[in-house]
Amino acid sequence: MNWAINNGVSDGTMPTANITREQLATMLYSYAKLRGIDTTQGGMAVREFDDFAAVPAYTLEAAGWAVNAGILRGAGNRLMPNDPCTRAQIVTFLYRAMQGK
Repeated sequence: MNWAINNGVSDGTMPTANITREQLATMLYSYAKLRGIDTTQGGMAVREFDDFAAVPAYTLEAAGWAVNAGILRGAGNRLMPNDPCTRAQIVTFLYRAMQGK
């Protein structure tokens, strides 16, 4: 946690709370930028999801990157941004992120 806070990957608030799908996407986005991975945006893919309006404003850029990078895919044309991220989803997000390293 200290490493993530010191490197701007996480703000470190609520360390015992469940992480949401958008929070994880935001952390992965911050890590990608830290590692020098191309995070430029392309297209409007994130805006095409039915629940786009539920995406918190502070995560919009990260959500756009995560969708365009294939990390965040959603289900039934929904991103479910504020839903808790399960362990299986976390592993899947990490796996997809590592594919684009």
